[in-house]
Parts: sequence; C-alpha cells; structure tokens
Amino acid sequence: MAHHPDELSALDLHAVWTTAPDLAGAFDPFRFEHRMAAYRAMIDNTNPRGRFGADNRHNPLWGLAFQHQWQFRTGRLGVDTRRDGRIDPDAPWGYGNYALNVIPWLAAAEVGVVPAVPIADPPTPSRFRYAVGGVPPTGLAAAVADWRAYFALVGADGPADPEPARVALWKAHKSCLDVVAAALADVEAGPWPELEVTFLRGWCRMVDYLWAAAWPTDFGSMVAHGLDVLPESLLVTPGDVEALPATARRNVVNVLRLATTPRWRYRVDLALWQRVMRTRRARDRVLPLLDAVFERRPDNAAERRELLGYLLRP
Repeated sequence: MAHHPDELSALDLHAVWTTAPDLAGAFDPFRFEHRMAAYRAMIDNTNPRGRFGADNRHNPLWGLAFQHQWQFRTGRLGVDTRRDGRIDPDAPWGYGNYALNVIPWLAAAEVGVVPAVPIADPPTPSRFRYAVGGVPPTGLAAAVADWRAYFALVGADGPADPEPARVALWKAHKSCLDVVAAALADVEAGPWPELEVTFLRGWCRMVDYLWAAAWPTDFGSMVAHGLDVLPESLLVTPGDVEALPATARRNVVNVLRLATTPRWRYRVDLALWQRVMRTRRARDRVLPLLDAVFERRPDNAAERRELLGYLLRP
C-alpha cells in the first residue's frame, strides 16, 4: 500500500483506510468500506511518480474521502450504516456521494488507473438513479468524461503546480453535483428530516462556490480547514442548529440561507463570485473573501472592498 501522511493515524478515517478491502474482485458501492477502498485506490494510483508528494498529501482526491467519512460518522448514509456498513440507496447524502465515488471510479477504470471490476447494482429499488450493470445513468455520462480528463491529466507528466489538477477535479465534481442537485430539488425528504435535506440542497449550492475557487482539497487543507466545520448529527429541528459549536453553526446557517435563496438570485450571486475568482491571486485569497461574502462584519470590511476590486477589474 502507498505511503500516506503520518497525521492520518490520528484521524477516525484511519481505521477504515487501513482495513477496507482491495477491490480486486468486485465493488459493492452500497457498502461504506468499499467506497472508501475505491477512494484509497484512486488516491494511491494517481501518485506513482510522486506528483502529489512522497506521502501523497497534495492529492486533491483526499477531500472526497474526508467528506465520506463525515457522512458515515454522522449517520447520513443510513439508519444502520454505522452498525453494518450498508448504505441506504434512498439516503440523499449517500446518493450524492455515489456520484462522487462510482462515477470517478468508472472513469479511472476506463483509463487503467483502477481495475475494471464488476460494480454491484442497488440492492433494492430506489428513488435515485444508479449505475446498472456498470453503466452509469444517462445524465452522468458527461461527468464520466470529465473525470476521465482529470485522470488523464494527473497520469501524464506535468508541472508541479497543483492548481491544474484542482481545476480539472472541480470541473468533474460539478458535473456530478449538478445532476445530484437536480435530483434533490423536488425529492420528498421523508424519512429523512426536512431540515437535513434542506441543508444538503444548500450544501450543493455552497459547493458551487468552492468549485468556482478551485478550493484546495488536499490532505493538509482538509485537516486545516475541513474538520469541525459541519454538523456532527442530523439536523431535525432549528434547536439542533442553535446547539452546534460556533464555527459549525455559522456554516450551517449560511448553507441553510443559501438553500432558500431564490434560484435567480443564487445564479446572479454565483456569477459575480465566479468573476471575482478569475485570477490566481483572488483564488489564493479564497478563505477571507468567501467569509466576506457570507458574513458581513466590521472586521472584514477590507475584504469586502477587495471583493469589489476583483469584481470591477477588467
């Protein structure tokens, strides 16, 4: 197995990372440990010449693995997932992760990054559309092509600059999540809490802001900025939001607000943010600039002026 950052051993991700089976014979994407094994294989196999560092810490696929571990830990993949590892095909978060796990896997298999093993169909009928017989739903065909382009890019000799890989990954990520967001737009929340599904819808929109910024999703960035920022339990009532630690509460409030923003306003705001993020200099300042977009406070007035400068620049 490839070497990974030493800090991994201190995280709850470590246990499944070291015990998940090799997917040499079959891949059942409705098992948590199989999805993690898929991430591990894609991360390991895209660093054969140390493009992402000797311990692979600069690999942008780490963000997907961290996100999936959070979904598992917080009970967002199914009622019994934490007990038996089975992912409910009707779980909205599980469906979203499927698009960001199986779809890249299919693309990676096409270019020889991972083995082309049989992929299990959903175990029961579902309100969501999954791959059947290893063939993805029609709506996700373009996403497979975008992921194929990502794996071709990172498999070729190229510059050490990590941003081209991040841009390609986020393009593929958005192709998947646009399909997920459309499927979630009108789906009935039950049996999941309505507030939780609203949070997921808002999260899909928030991720569009991260896409526009080619947000870093390597190991170090996730440890520094991706932990303790999301709710550690399902959101059932407004009181669950109020009870969150301050950082997570602020993030959840912003995401919920984004979920209920009219579609026309969301699209205008996102287009303005894309304009701000046109330059590498702005993308390198994404954390304080994003904070200024969602949290207008006296202490980030300078960042709001900076936003305006990037917006008005020819």
